[in-house]
Amino acid sequence: MTEIVLEDSGYLCAQPGQKSLLIADEKKQANFELGVSMIIYRWETLQTAVDNLWGGPNSADKRDWMTGIIVDSFKENNEIDIIYIHELLFNAMQDEFGVVVEDESTVVVGQRVVQAYKECLAGNFDNVKHMYEHWKETQSRRQSEKKVVNVAADPLNPDTSDEEEEEDNDNIPELVEKEDPDAMDVDEGPKHRHEPEVDDDGFTVVHRRHH
Repeated sequence: MTEIVLEDSGYLCAQPGQKSLLIADEKKQANFELGVSMIIYRWETLQTAVDNLWGGPNSADKRDWMTGIIVDSFKENNEIDIIYIHELLFNAMQDEFGVVVEDESTVVVGQRVVQAYKECLAGNFDNVKHMYEHWKETQSRRQSEKKVVNVAADPLNPDTSDEEEEEDNDNIPELVEKEDPDAMDVDEGPKHRHEPEVDDDGFTVVHRRHH
């Protein structure tokens, strides 16, 4: 892992009388946890890994697990900084998805998590609300973009009765949009699979973006 030096380490420490970085106010803590979830879901490097199932058929579940380990780290530690979160995510991507993240997006995620913590601790939920509204819009857009496949009647077998068609329609499950961030399903629709670059050790490599 390349050593990373930051001008602002984003150092956080527990408040006086607190044993960890868990926020005592339940509303503030709930918004912080939602914010972490939204940040993880907007992480493009991880989204690519999930879309292409680099972590296997349970790739989406592994993404939710990664959200959980970040939230738990704040509940279990009285000190955290950006590099700590970066290392947590870097190792998780390598262990769970076989991906070596070289674009330093783990640092960006760490910076966003620290910022979300500071905002929620101060009672400012505007950024979390904005991310959540953006996620719901994305979900709605994905639903509207789904292609409806119309099956034409078979001219050789035109005897399907209205009653049979009604029975078939009764078997179509009702689609319910999930708004629970812990049950978010963003892996709907066809996925464009990218062929990953694999190093000599068998790990997928995500390169630094060139500007």
